[in-house]
Amino acid sequence: MDERHLLNELMKAVAQEAGEFVVRPHVPGLKKFAAFAYVAESYGYRYSGHAPGNAALNNPFFLFVRMPDARERAAALQAAPRDAHGGFLLPGMRPGLGLTPVPEARPHVGLLYSQMVVEASGRYNPRVLSNILILPVVMAIFLIFPGYSVKNVLIAVGIWVAFFVFYLVGLGVTRQRRRTHLGRLAAAGVQWPPQVGT
Repeated sequence: MDERHLLNELMKAVAQEAGEFVVRPHVPGLKKFAAFAYVAESYGYRYSGHAPGNAALNNPFFLFVRMPDARERAAALQAAPRDAHGGFLLPGMRPGLGLTPVPEARPHVGLLYSQMVVEASGRYNPRVLSNILILPVVMAIFLIFPGYSVKNVLIAVGIWVAFFVFYLVGLGVTRQRRRTHLGRLAAAGVQWPPQVGT
């Protein structure tokens, strides 16, 4: 269902020749969304990362910007035959399987996926740490009701330590993934995040 919503948003932008469009994906995982970004690019809309002002959200909006040759790209695809059900032509995707790339498209979809992973790693920012550091205050307020016994305080401290350990592990994994995907992009000659004005 979400695939259909994403494709409808893309087709609306194509029909209106909009300069950009913004979507919030609900598809399961970035790999499917990377496949959608491949289709959008085929129609003339390049994935440009998080939409301004919402990068810190857990499920942010993503921006697609119209390419100079968008009209020609879209016209060529719209002139092609529809799929067996009369639906959208999904270039680079396996017929009848939605956003599932064919082998030839997988390398490019993989680069789009790497861009998205790098973007997502930016959400693991100091705001997350500040939430963990505020947690003891919240716990202290909630301890007022059962009372400040040694047992309750130790349980609260244990919960906070567990959250902090999860934060540190998550930070390490996120940084490693970011390095890995930045390396893949650099090896392919892709500058990401894009420089302002490119």
